[in-house]
Amino acid sequence: MGTDGNFEEELSRLAGDLRQLRIERGNPSYRKLEARAAKSRTALRLPVATQSDAFRGKRLLGLDTLMALVRILYAYDEYGREAAVPPHNSPRLEPWRTRWRTLAALQPPAPDRIRDLPPPGNLQALRRPAPPLPAPTGSHGFALAHRLTTRAHDNWGAVFSPDGRLVAAASRGGVVQLWEPVRGRAVGVLDAGPENVLAMAFSPDSRTLATVGVDSTPRLWDPVTLTQVGPPMVGHEETVRAVAFSADGRVLITASDDETVRRWDTATGEPAGTPLIGHFGEVGSVACLPDGGLMAALKGKHVIRLWDLVAGASVGEPLTGHVGEVLGMAFSQDGRLLATAGDDGTRLWNTTTGAAVGGPLQGPDPATWGAAFSRDGRLLATACDDGTVRLWDPATGGSVGEPLVGNDWSLHEVAFSFDGRMLAACGEGDTVVIYHRDPAEAGPVPSLGARSVAAALRRGHPVPLPAVSSTNGTPLRRLAFAPDGDRLLVHSADRRVLTWDPETGDPLPETLSLLADGPWGLEFPEEGGPARLWSRDTAGPEPLRSPLSLVQHVAFTPDGRRVVMTGGRGNWAISRTAAGGSEAIADPAPERLAVSVSPDGRSLAVAEGQTVNVFDLATLVPVERDLGSHAAEVRAMAFSPDGSVLATGDIGGGVRLWDLTARPPHSRQVLAHTGAVHDLAFSPDGRLLAGAASDGTAQLWDAHTAESAVGLPLTGHSGAVRGVAFSPDGSLLATAGDDGTVRRWVLPDPYAPTARAR
Repeated sequence: MGTDGNFEEELSRLAGDLRQLRIERGNPSYRKLEARAAKSRTALRLPVATQSDAFRGKRLLGLDTLMALVRILYAYDEYGREAAVPPHNSPRLEPWRTRWRTLAALQPPAPDRIRDLPPPGNLQALRRPAPPLPAPTGSHGFALAHRLTTRAHDNWGAVFSPDGRLVAAASRGGVVQLWEPVRGRAVGVLDAGPENVLAMAFSPDSRTLATVGVDSTPRLWDPVTLTQVGPPMVGHEETVRAVAFSADGRVLITASDDETVRRWDTATGEPAGTPLIGHFGEVGSVACLPDGGLMAALKGKHVIRLWDLVAGASVGEPLTGHVGEVLGMAFSQDGRLLATAGDDGTRLWNTTTGAAVGGPLQGPDPATWGAAFSRDGRLLATACDDGTVRLWDPATGGSVGEPLVGNDWSLHEVAFSFDGRMLAACGEGDTVVIYHRDPAEAGPVPSLGARSVAAALRRGHPVPLPAVSSTNGTPLRRLAFAPDGDRLLVHSADRRVLTWDPETGDPLPETLSLLADGPWGLEFPEEGGPARLWSRDTAGPEPLRSPLSLVQHVAFTPDGRRVVMTGGRGNWAISRTAAGGSEAIADPAPERLAVSVSPDGRSLAVAEGQTVNVFDLATLVPVERDLGSHAAEVRAMAFSPDGSVLATGDIGGGVRLWDLTARPPHSRQVLAHTGAVHDLAFSPDGRLLAGAASDGTAQLWDAHTAESAVGLPLTGHSGAVRGVAFSPDGSLLATAGDDGTVRRWVLPDPYAPTARAR
């Protein structure tokens, strides 16, 4: 472990020593090291891309990350068998710490990422230049649509439902999040077990989601109710890495590191036949062929084998050609092609002959971690180390269009929707990127005015639209968009619900008069049509559909079956909407306190003076008591779309963001208003928090940093601002106030590079 020479040379030596240590410990794969770290009691994190950077000497890792890698390598003996993870103060680690400190002293101060530095002159000749990128052919038509924020910094994979209505992403700790990929709207979160989920699959009818991972137990889920379907499937003894449904959805196929492939009856959760046992090793992908056969691709360090799971025999000769480790793979829909991704690029194989199809598919940075075919087989997408998605023509091996950008971290996985019109990619970082294919042809050159608006949005400045006024200037309270975004409904002080066209600002004839004094809300029929008013006296025999409240002391569960009401002395009650019955905790009193139900219907937050209590809505048992830290009475609350964060605002102008996933929950103070906070709302993707207050302004904050997202407050109201709401697509913000006006702002794209860099 010498330390002579410049930084590049010493970093290369360190990488060589790490590779040698890996060989001495049985040469475990990147995925194996990642999984070993994930299940250790020390909660170490070793993403594949991070390991690759370390073993290839692309950058100097942080000290803690380097020590985590060395500790996990020492957690194997010389035969590759698992051993205890050495403690952080083990004497074996000290030489590595000393080495890191020496390297850190040699490291140039800028740029931040050493991988972006040009190699020194005396090393230039030692580096093999990357092969030129094939000239793009045509245009793929994909463009960035959404950047969806996840609950973890590492995301193992993403998968679309066959009907295209959902996309699921698996993050650390068994968390699976679901979104509507067209709108980019969060749907909910699954707690899919105690360990990391490594693979997922939707059933052909989109009604079931299967998850598998480190805990060796496949599970089935209802993606609508977010509940587990049937018991866990017990049988595997080690990590499960691949999963697929049969064509009819009746059988689930899973492949595990215990060298078995198992089939399960999806109706009962019981094994369907005996396990397929063989010397499989690590299974990277499983395919259900059109003729009913099953095929698996087995990953070695540089070699891939194909296995006919029905016949129980290998198919042809091993597939050789990779010089780096194989990290990801995918079959085409018909099973005739296999794509394998690795350090040296992506390769295509004919599964019938075992022959390579063309040369490696490589960009300027050849490393790729995942691949996916479109369902028609005409496109292959690769998830690249440089944070891009590249598209290829499998027939010619040529690249198609320009690389897709929008992610700042290495990508691990990529997936096509079944109709081929959407792409999802994820990896390091807390983002799942969604791309949409836009068939529209380029239109005429926009006017100078349109370009000026676009420039303002790119620079991160919301663009105000003309204000619209209520009849006779009646003060306005809270407001909300209809679920389809085509109407804006506002509660007025004269006990009506007024409706506007959010696009034009024109008033619509749909006006509802509040007849009852008790709690009320709005119902949106599933088949469209006008909104209907609900009150305790008008509850029908069926649960409400898409219920919505425009007062802070009333909140509905998402299924519309129950309504929660608060009173003026800290009391509250729950009523069944269908039968009009009551599960009274205390009798409701006149409007004073705020109440909010989480989007998944599991949690209830109730403000009581300066504190907030959070309850499990199913059991009414307190989950969190006395979320304090407010200096004044809390009057506004809102859950983030995934329910992980609760925003609270008080009459002194203070706003806090509570992380409900932490134990105990901790909060961050937002630099907020100078007057009482009347309303709070999260954007559909959870990235922004909006507040409305009596200081006559609305404000936008970044929900992750708790800092202002657009600079100055949004002004224009001449009195207190009572309500704030985002449109369902997150492009429009609306506010209502005591001055009797509704104001709208077109919001900048928070993901545009120029907006992020301002």
